[in-house]
Amino acid sequence: MELEELKQTWKSVRSHIDSHISDENAIKITRAKNDIKSRILKRARRDGIFSIICLVLMVLSPFWAPMKFPYWWLTVFCLTLFISILYGIKIYCSIKAINLWDYTHMDIFIAIISIKKMYRNVELACAAVIIPLLIWFSFTPMFINTWRMFFTWGLTVLGFSLEYLLYRSNIKQLNKLINWERE
Repeated sequence: MELEELKQTWKSVRSHIDSHISDENAIKITRAKNDIKSRILKRARRDGIFSIICLVLMVLSPFWAPMKFPYWWLTVFCLTLFISILYGIKIYCSIKAINLWDYTHMDIFIAIISIKKMYRNVELACAAVIIPLLIWFSFTPMFINTWRMFFTWGLTVLGFSLEYLLYRSNIKQLNKLINWERE
């Protein structure tokens, strides 16, 4: 008789133990996602600070730069950089707004897809403006067949290669926020 009572008690308690274990797993998952979110936000802050420093240097470049760029070129470049900073702020705020404790997996998925779209669009738009501008500018009479032309090409290739690697890394981090198990 005691064995039957023990089985009944175990069956009634087992569902509570299983739910408690799944609650602990959910908390672990959310904490892991929160760490990933913090890492993404730190990167976004660092990228924003770097972009602001670059913008200030570009705006002040007529006073210190050895390659005296035309003002119209600086205006286009600075405008593109300013717009990318604004998008970076919007992306940062979107990431920060994700509530990992209250959002469902689908809500997080939708938010991440939206952030990835914004990020991809700003990267493509900036590349579509800056790369042709740099290539065209390197073929102007002031630059053609001089060290400045090769310097501009080298910086263009280096800058966009690094930006591509950073973009891929950030997308991987955003994907980890959706699929934390892959970390």
